[in-house]
Amino acid sequence: MLRFLCWWIVLRTSGGIALLVSALTTPSARAWGPHPAITQAALDALGTNAPLVRQLGAQAQRLTNYCWMADFKRLPFREPDQDFYADDYLLFPQAPRHFDHICPEVKLTFAPYFRRALQALRTESPANAARWVGALLHFVEDTGSPPHAGEIRGPTHINMENWVRTELIRIPGHRPHLFGTNDAEALKGFLERMDGLIEFSKQRARAALTKVIIGHRVAVEPIVLESALQTSRVTADLLHTLGHLAQDPGGGSAFLRGRVVSTSAPALEKTPARVVFAGTNFSTLADAAGLFEFRHLPPGPQRLIVFRPGSAPTNVTVVLRAGATNDLDLTLAPTPANLVRNGDFQMRWVRLELPDHWQRTDLGWEGEIIPLAHGQRYRLRVTFRAGADADALVRWTRQLPHTLPQNMKLPKIESKPLTAAQGELIFTGSEAMSLLQISIRSSRPPHEVCTGVHLVALRGEE
Repeated sequence: MLRFLCWWIVLRTSGGIALLVSALTTPSARAWGPHPAITQAALDALGTNAPLVRQLGAQAQRLTNYCWMADFKRLPFREPDQDFYADDYLLFPQAPRHFDHICPEVKLTFAPYFRRALQALRTESPANAARWVGALLHFVEDTGSPPHAGEIRGPTHINMENWVRTELIRIPGHRPHLFGTNDAEALKGFLERMDGLIEFSKQRARAALTKVIIGHRVAVEPIVLESALQTSRVTADLLHTLGHLAQDPGGGSAFLRGRVVSTSAPALEKTPARVVFAGTNFSTLADAAGLFEFRHLPPGPQRLIVFRPGSAPTNVTVVLRAGATNDLDLTLAPTPANLVRNGDFQMRWVRLELPDHWQRTDLGWEGEIIPLAHGQRYRLRVTFRAGADADALVRWTRQLPHTLPQNMKLPKIESKPLTAAQGELIFTGSEAMSLLQISIRSSRPPHEVCTGVHLVALRGEE
């Protein structure tokens, strides 16, 4: 996927259309162009009988789309059967913030995302496991990009990593090998292999730099291709290793399966319930029917937090019995029907000191992008604490056409600031107001200046 310095991108893939919304957030440079080709080359090297491919089943092919996951951040990620927020597969207690995808900071992602992907393969459904693996793949593949390894930014970065013929990214004859036969050895081997990939691509960055600057694309393409092929080999070895390690359950013996019954919200009907184990790295998304499952969990008491846009969240404590399948059915109350996830700032799974789903920016704190239904009336209410020196801003923009010229600018609608004196806004979703983001403008954390942000879909004459 090419991530332009404009407001929106639509990514078309064999699995459907994934919508990347950058209009309401800080733009970034284009990404390493051949992500799907690198992932596909690795899958081809594994073959259909590889442990990871067998475990993921039909979800294995979706890795060619999920390898974009880490570029989405607070944004909706759309698949034909389900919509979800990318941050549900990017932020967790061991990785509580977004990382730069360029060396040296990208190296901080390797260990936590390796462990989390392996955990998902051992404990979650194939769909959830594939998304966690996809998040890891993005960091690995970005690292193999010459400008990412060489710490080169700006226009030179963009051309250097995208001047490559993706149809040539094939690694026939490569036989994937294990980084190690147990978790500790494999992680050590993975980190060493990534150090080698960084050095390999850093050398290609140096070799290509002058040629990129003078615009000699024909000379650059084979150099960048070398990095893409080497990255494909590392990716194949990583998937091979994860598949073999996942056969070991990792020590847990309790199973949990459940169903969440909840209310569908306008334009968020395909966004599922999320299940989080407080104080752990365990989390998952339910499927379209509200079903979820965990395998190989540690037995004992666990506090679960379950929530979905448009329904009230719930907390429940379960005692997981060792060696048994534990069943749990939950019904989320339809009210308060808040479309803002964690609108009361009480969800503190990623970080105990800060609320989930709110990110610090130069302007204050931004919430997630929320899709709106055309013709639907909404009421937004921001409740400020007494004496709070803060206000809130709402931005809307329209969805994208299927193609978008690089320099096209899309219209943005912005509200007047909401304040303690005037903290309510009623509006109607439309073509020009299809997506919404709320920003709380304060240097202090949002829960210190607000008691709640509530967005509800109005019915009838409300």
